[in-house]
Amino acid sequence: MVKKGIKDDEAKVLDDNKGEHKVDIKSSTHEKVNDEESVQNDSQCKTENMKLNIYSSSPNDIEHVDTSSQEESRAIENSSGTDKDKAQEVCTLSSTVTSVTKTDITSKDDKKVTSEKEQERLPLEISEGPFRISTLLDNVPSNLTYTCCEAYDNHIFLGTTTGDLLHYFELERGNYMLVSRTKFDAESNSKIDKILLLPKVEGALILCNNELVLFILPEFAPRPNTTRLTGINDVVICNFSRSSKAYRIYAFHTEGVRLLKISANSLVLSKIFNFKLIDKACAHGETLMISKLNNYELINLKTSQVIPLFRISETDEDLNPIITNFNEENEFLVCSGGDSYDSGAIALVVNHHGDIIKGTIVLKNYPRNIIVEFPYIIAESAFQSVDIYSALPSEESQLLQSVISSSSDLKISKSDNIFTNTNNSEELKKELFNKLKLEPLTHSDNKFRIERERAFIEESYEEKTSLIIYNSFGIHLLVPTPMILRFTSCEEYEIDNIEDQLKKLAKRNLTKFENIESKYLMSLLLFLMMLHYDHIEDEVMKKWCDFSDKIDIRILFYMFGWKVYSEIWCFHGLIDIVEKLKSLKLNNKCENIIKMILMMKHELKKRDKTGLLASDFNDIMRSIDITLFNLRLEANEAITIDMFERESYDEIIKEIHLHGDDFPGNKLLIEIYKVKGEYLEPLSLLKKAKNYESLVSFIEENIKKLPEEYVKDTLADDLIFVLRESDANNKESITKQVLKVLNMAGVNKNEFLDRIPKEDVSLKVSFIEELGVKNSRDSKFLFDYYLTKLQEIINQNEIWSIIDHFIEEYKNDLAYDKTDIINFVNIKLKHNLECEGFSKLFKKCENLKSENEKDDEFINFVFEEISKIDKEHMLSLLFFSIDLIKWISAEELLKIYLSFNDFRNVEKFTGKQNLVMVMKQYLRISPSLNLSVELVTNLLRRNCDLFSDIDIQLMVLETIPSIFPIQSISELLLSVLCQYKEKKEESNLRKFLLKNQISISNEVSGNFENQE
Repeated sequence: MVKKGIKDDEAKVLDDNKGEHKVDIKSSTHEKVNDEESVQNDSQCKTENMKLNIYSSSPNDIEHVDTSSQEESRAIENSSGTDKDKAQEVCTLSSTVTSVTKTDITSKDDKKVTSEKEQERLPLEISEGPFRISTLLDNVPSNLTYTCCEAYDNHIFLGTTTGDLLHYFELERGNYMLVSRTKFDAESNSKIDKILLLPKVEGALILCNNELVLFILPEFAPRPNTTRLTGINDVVICNFSRSSKAYRIYAFHTEGVRLLKISANSLVLSKIFNFKLIDKACAHGETLMISKLNNYELINLKTSQVIPLFRISETDEDLNPIITNFNEENEFLVCSGGDSYDSGAIALVVNHHGDIIKGTIVLKNYPRNIIVEFPYIIAESAFQSVDIYSALPSEESQLLQSVISSSSDLKISKSDNIFTNTNNSEELKKELFNKLKLEPLTHSDNKFRIERERAFIEESYEEKTSLIIYNSFGIHLLVPTPMILRFTSCEEYEIDNIEDQLKKLAKRNLTKFENIESKYLMSLLLFLMMLHYDHIEDEVMKKWCDFSDKIDIRILFYMFGWKVYSEIWCFHGLIDIVEKLKSLKLNNKCENIIKMILMMKHELKKRDKTGLLASDFNDIMRSIDITLFNLRLEANEAITIDMFERESYDEIIKEIHLHGDDFPGNKLLIEIYKVKGEYLEPLSLLKKAKNYESLVSFIEENIKKLPEEYVKDTLADDLIFVLRESDANNKESITKQVLKVLNMAGVNKNEFLDRIPKEDVSLKVSFIEELGVKNSRDSKFLFDYYLTKLQEIINQNEIWSIIDHFIEEYKNDLAYDKTDIINFVNIKLKHNLECEGFSKLFKKCENLKSENEKDDEFINFVFEEISKIDKEHMLSLLFFSIDLIKWISAEELLKIYLSFNDFRNVEKFTGKQNLVMVMKQYLRISPSLNLSVELVTNLLRRNCDLFSDIDIQLMVLETIPSIFPIQSISELLLSVLCQYKEKKEESNLRKFLLKNQISISNEVSGNFENQE
């Protein structure tokens, strides 16, 4: 990014009572056009952040230079026509800004203004700066000294140095009544240290003399049956849980940190953290900034990590620690001072890692309290004043403003409640409304809209604040000056200031009036960037697009002197800078204007149309497209229909006709007319050009607009023609497009398949593959096709010979624990380049089988077809593995696996009836006795559960040849003999028991007979 430097003598500030941005040239002629923008309603303004329309003020403030008007929606042709000298001129702004409010403040010098009556009533002095004072409540008891102030709905709560608690209620707007005045403790005059509101559970925590009590709201009375906590130094909110509807609160006791859970019905001690001697803290979840024994520390309650930081007082003086949020995410603000409150101090921003960021903010005195209202820091002094500093380290003078009381200390508070200031300055409002009223750049006599928007600005205007200054003379609002009055310079440095302000606004919900102000600042930011940057086609144009839902981007086209459709409006305070920019040769700041506009169009089209100035979207697109059309024509570049929006076609046609025969526009016209309804001719043209991909795309894009007769009678034939004739490299993508077209047209896929000629088998296959198998018929068709191709590859590449070689290799490996034959052959096939084609087709067949595994008819069909080309059951084994038992008997499978020496699968089919047969096969498998011994030994050892039958044991022993080394199976034989002995002993025992049972039975029977 390159910015253009401006010499001081090239810019000057012109005074203007209206306060708008002035430029030292005359306004150009405007033309009136139709009003197309409507005002958003109040509910939309409350819910949408930063989404708003531009609003204008009274029509009396609009200065009409040209009274000539045009018809509605007429394009306005603008021209720059400025010379080189004018291009060097600089825009200047009025410096007039309301610097000080004239209500509720006392004058001490020229910068402090108030009336004599107000001076008697409100002894406050405020210097020039970004805030004003407005009285909220001026009849508080003057004999009390106040320590706390909080607000909840229409209630205000005060705490005092003597333990008094005051409760005020707003009867009507701006009229407060004292509802109650009670003592925190009837037996003590200890000061109220803190009022912490818990609005979501209608409660408040009151801290007084290290005692913490839960109050109920809005009654502002202690909650019955709630424990008072003692020994508490400070209390802060951790968070609020929506699930449990309870606050998590940190209460800092000298002996540790208490985690409390407070709901509408209970106060529960949830946990205790062993961090002692903490007297003040601020919390970001589980990260705490705390003060302890004149030092600041960072504590992570989750990890128990403690990061020591720096001292509160460099001389160990008793200064109150200052800790507050700099933002709500990961930054705290703390203060460090010297030997007293009178000495200077520094404010430091510290992140969660203990790093000092954002520089150092120098304070003239050590404060008693600080509030961060970015970009300001508001410090409560110990010397009856409140000082306002800039939170931006780039500011030359960080002290911006002071509020001074002549009689008592001033206190500050940032309440949960947001107040509306009703004591508005009429002079300030007049200046403000004059800046914000809208004027048409292309003149319009739409007085109704001008009046409507003027009324909207006045209705929307309100000043809101949550900042409070209070003492014994009352409670006052610290009201920020309207933001647009703080930006009065046209110098380059103002760009950064405006960007900082917009970032701040983006983080919160805005009122309707703040939305209008933010749009004004966005417009000013864009204009200053246009003025000062040497190159505007990247960052500046991106910014225009980012703001396109708030700022009419046609103002940019107006400044370039391009054709603009419909009327465009601009803030009155910015009219002069717009006209100044229009007089400059902005083209010189762009290396490639066409590229710049294309980028803008791309960015705008990415956004939802409702995100732009919705009613003006078509006119915006027309303005862009006609500009692109004329620029490309001047540059002799090709122009195609895809460069333009549909809304621009009629205007493009008009432009082409204006150029007559000199414009090479036949092709462009044909394309436009195609879109406008002549669909069959483009189909014929694309067929002749053999541009099949474009043909399908055209059908897809216009399927709903093609004649019904074509869709019914001819569409399928055209699509089949495209599939047949298209290039093989594009076949897959075109097939997907064809499927999409069929879906859009509601054409039955099976009927479409039936229309494919029988000779186009490969075409039908590729279509089914892309479409997906829909029924068993499709599955069988594909399987037949794949199997036919598989057989061709088997014959062409002599696959059987290769597989035979694999089998022979497998059979010669007599390792008992080797992998099974199926896995072995699969691995070999995958790693053999000659089998690559076979593997791919085999995988397709296998996938079809898997997809239809629940279809018994199809699975049987697959087995039958595989069997026709199979050899030694190898393909069947590869396809079905163990599932072959459905078609081949166990005995047959055992023979097959024995023929391959597949010892693992042999075991699966080995039982008592064939164990001996398998042993004999293993004894014959090799002339080497050692190998036979190893195979038989492994077989018997892994199948010893088959020896439960004595006959099997005897047969096994008989089968073992006499030359068999007995030591190799000694353990197994011992097990067999032991089983034999156990069974024999068990048999003898059963016989003995049976004899005894018979004897006892006979004896019992004899006794019964004798008794009879």
